[in-house]
Amino acid sequence: MGYRVLYREWRPKDFKSLVGQEHIGKTLRNSVKSARIAHAYLFSGPRGTGKTSTAKILAKAVNCEALNDGEPCNECEPCVSVNEGRSLDVIEIDAASNRGIDEMRDLRERVAYVPTTGKYKVYIIDEVHMLTTEAFNALLKTLEEPPAHVLFILATTEPQKLPATILSRCQRFDFRKISPLEMEKRLREILISIGAEADERVLAMIVRKADGGLRDAISILDQCISYSEGPLSLETAYAVMGIVKEDELIELVQTFVDNDPAALLQKLNMLFKEGLEPGQIARDLMEQLRTMMLLMVCGAETKLVIAREQEKSIMIEQTNKLGMEWLSTAITALAKLDSENRWRQNMRIMLETTLLGLLPLNNGVVQPVKHEQHRQKTTASDKHSGAKLQAGMKHNDLSIGEVIGAWDKIMEAVKEKKKTVHAFLSACEPKEIKRDKLVLVFKEGYLFHKEKIEEQDNCELVLNCIKEILGIELGLECQIEENKPEENDALIKAEAVFGPGIVKVVD
Repeated sequence: MGYRVLYREWRPKDFKSLVGQEHIGKTLRNSVKSARIAHAYLFSGPRGTGKTSTAKILAKAVNCEALNDGEPCNECEPCVSVNEGRSLDVIEIDAASNRGIDEMRDLRERVAYVPTTGKYKVYIIDEVHMLTTEAFNALLKTLEEPPAHVLFILATTEPQKLPATILSRCQRFDFRKISPLEMEKRLREILISIGAEADERVLAMIVRKADGGLRDAISILDQCISYSEGPLSLETAYAVMGIVKEDELIELVQTFVDNDPAALLQKLNMLFKEGLEPGQIARDLMEQLRTMMLLMVCGAETKLVIAREQEKSIMIEQTNKLGMEWLSTAITALAKLDSENRWRQNMRIMLETTLLGLLPLNNGVVQPVKHEQHRQKTTASDKHSGAKLQAGMKHNDLSIGEVIGAWDKIMEAVKEKKKTVHAFLSACEPKEIKRDKLVLVFKEGYLFHKEKIEEQDNCELVLNCIKEILGIELGLECQIEENKPEENDALIKAEAVFGPGIVKVVD
């Protein structure tokens, strides 16, 4: 038999082996013991927390020929066939690739057939939230009056997307993220069983990266073992996972403590040269700041943080200097940046601008960035002081990065003055400053929005807000990525008038 990856080798085979889901294992085991088997179950929760594994354990238990206190024996033919993936009575369906009404109609026909060997024919439908509305309706008919020999187990990471009619017909179990201590314990068991060694800090890093998903943690460990030629070291883990090193994160945070923009940019440049992605840097820094917040709120002895005492001491010192208000502001800014990651063409510029926007500090309150001699800090009484520059400054003193960094404030100012202009402006992004004009690029197909912003009154409103925030008088040039056929313009105009939604254009 060929090599089996660790997460498959260590997949739990009975209820008592489930990690972090003891409440679910106990309930299902008691149900099997008392023969109180529901006809449909819903397993919901984050990925890698044991939903599919639990479904297979339940499938074995209901057909096991030698139950042991509600646990499958894993030795009889029904149990062995499930473990080996050849059972004819346990059918796994991936709803992501079988999401249509035809597949569900076919399922309705197949449920009439009795099991081959056991008492139940078990259908495990993974990622069930991916089914279409029509497919859900077809499945509902089967769930309402299933044959006595059929058991449905639905698994999903997004239960909120399931219709209420489906939810009401299932016995629901919510799987939780697995705690860091439970995950670290299982990783140690795996290392001992295969005779491998690892630096204690490597396990903490893997647990942090996996974010409550044991399957992910085991997969990362497997990858590190394959990459390493000896005991797992920190360098190996950093190389495999592509994350920012702990000491580099501490140094990055220190640039905020020292209020040093130049050191901040130099540190970021060094991380980029190491091959780290801007999005990953943002996520790792956000996690670091969260850890600092936990230390401030819960204390150094909290089990919510896995770190060495020396690292905890440094982070606590930095946290005391930065303050909770700054931590909250910085985490919010990084979370917003991360959510917009896939929409940004130059994530490096956005990361640099976002982090510079958090400098400098004054008693834990975020203040505007310090500029060169020809720029000055605005007064705290100014409503938009976080981004406004010296009045009368020339346009050639302004970079597009500064405009992008202040764009959220500009949009907010526009929204306060006229919400419809804000809606039209939301379809574009600042691209460059060309001569004395700010170039705005509208998304493909949003010609109507572009034309509305070009109207004199709307254009003047936007320019006034730019001057209010940045202190500079600019012109405006609107561009569009690609002109769409005229029939699509009608759709865009309809959406602008009636709001986003399904709009059908009829000749």
